[in-house]
Amino acid sequence: MSQAITVKAVLLAGAMLTVLWIPSPAISGVLDPAPAYSLPPAYDWTGFYVGLNGGGSWGRASWESDPDLTSGTLSHSSGLVGGTLGYNAQNLGRLVVGAEFDFNWRRFDFTIPAATCGPTCELDSNWFSTARLRFGYQIDRFLPYVTGGLSMSDFTAYAAGQPNGTNKGVSFNFTAGAGIEVALAGPLTGKLEYLYVNHDNIACVMECNGPVNMRVSENLLRVGLNYRLWQQ
Repeated sequence: MSQAITVKAVLLAGAMLTVLWIPSPAISGVLDPAPAYSLPPAYDWTGFYVGLNGGGSWGRASWESDPDLTSGTLSHSSGLVGGTLGYNAQNLGRLVVGAEFDFNWRRFDFTIPAATCGPTCELDSNWFSTARLRFGYQIDRFLPYVTGGLSMSDFTAYAAGQPNGTNKGVSFNFTAGAGIEVALAGPLTGKLEYLYVNHDNIACVMECNGPVNMRVSENLLRVGLNYRLWQQ
């Protein structure tokens, strides 16, 4: 009797060990560790980039004529196209600080009906450039930012038929604006940007008791496509 019980106990123990040793899909599914799900890394804006941009510029020339004490305002619009070179640094969490330089071609041609004692004054400009700082805040793959810095532009003012009546030079002043940039695919990013560009006074030399003084400013809206260099 006791020998039969002993044999049954041994067989039962062996069966239990076999069940525990053979992996069961139901048991392994419960006991296996949960798979690790990792979030994709946040987009890092750090690095150099080059780009192209295009859009439109709306200029305004305010003038005052010393010879006859008249004044007025003229408006002019132009398309623009240009190139960009910049660098971003993202070392403080979501804050992105960068520097950007751009050069743009556009055409302004103002005709100032200035002094009644002389010919009209022509004011031309073919290009402008900016060197700016950018301060942005990363929101996923979007980067809204504000920007400001130095503006440069060529201007030529001349009064037809007047000796020494041509005044040519480069204006240095300020620019400020805002925009938003978005990461597209791979190293490409796109942007939409507004800038206000101010220019120094330009004088048209007249021979009737003084010059005609002019100040030009412009508002521009442009889109751009940037290519990030040496992207990780």
